[in-house]
Amino acid sequence: MKKFMLSFLIMSTAVLADQKQPSQSKNLIKQAVEKKQPEVIVYSSDQCSWCTSAKEILQERKIAYKEINVRGNKKLIDEMEHVTGKRTVPQIVINGKHIGSYLSLASANLSGELDEMLGNSQDKE
Repeated sequence: MKKFMLSFLIMSTAVLADQKQPSQSKNLIKQAVEKKQPEVIVYSSDQCSWCTSAKEILQERKIAYKEINVRGNKKLIDEMEHVTGKRTVPQIVINGKHIGSYLSLASANLSGELDEMLGNSQDKE
């Protein structure tokens, strides 16, 4: 009888743990959605040192970004020009607003303006 009760207890615990898992996953997903990450787009090209430097700033700051490599793709170059007004790389867009090139990003990073662009404030952890 003790073995039966022990087995029943172990199985019950496993079932309860499985039932809690989905709600924990839902909570994690909900938290991620509530934090709402800024949308950062980097138009770049292969073998571009300015592009590499811009991406390094974002990586060092742990800022997620989407890279669009426009090298040799007229359609993407035209899209970049439509969005930014420029045909040179890199071009950085944050939350739909054109920030500029590497120098603009580096300057904003040093001055603290990048945090404002990303929606980060000094009082947040």
